[in-house]
Amino acid sequence: MPLHKFSFIFEYALAKISIFVTQNCISSPRVHVTQEGEAVSGLGDLVLDNLFSGKIRVALLTKLLLNPVSKVYLRGLERDLGVSSNTVRLELNKLQEMHLIQAQEEEENAKVKHYRVNQAHPMFQTLRGIILQFVGLDQIVDQIIKKLGNVDQVYLTGELAEGKNSPFVDLVLVGNIDRPYLYQLIEKVEPLIQKKVRVGVFGKDEFQEGLMVGSGKWMRMME
Repeated sequence: MPLHKFSFIFEYALAKISIFVTQNCISSPRVHVTQEGEAVSGLGDLVLDNLFSGKIRVALLTKLLLNPVSKVYLRGLERDLGVSSNTVRLELNKLQEMHLIQAQEEEENAKVKHYRVNQAHPMFQTLRGIILQFVGLDQIVDQIIKKLGNVDQVYLTGELAEGKNSPFVDLVLVGNIDRPYLYQLIEKVEPLIQKKVRVGVFGKDEFQEGLMVGSGKWMRMME
């Protein structure tokens, strides 16, 4: 999906959240959608156009929603997103106002906060679905994992597990995997998601989750 189309969908979704959570406390126009699917307003732009720059917003929400159990820090986001700490702090504050993320102080240092996505938010699943569609993981699940069968566990590693969009999807598959069929499925799905899929395959008896320790950040794709 092109970035500009994704940004439009995401802006509209966040606009709905802003209206829902704040009950119109933010002084902004109501958003409507035309029959052609365009968001319009008689008074101005989308609710969140004045809160975030599009590319920064997409990168930040992708990072938070791709791996919702991970935590992020202000300085790390400043480095990863390539923007000032003030810009990151502003966007984090706005997401907190919408209750999309939660801040927590570190036990060792109360001055240091980390942030996590609020999985109890009523729009969490919807927004995460948009993110998964954006990076192609929905197609990975539908076109590979579900069709493959005999899969005990799937792990996502690499940059996507770190919450960064990437031209690569790095997977570890555990189970009684039909490798020729797996490679056929990968060959079909790669043009759909416009990414290269790289896999490591393990039998159930030869795999231990401790093997993932040296692979950087990772996340389970099956529960």
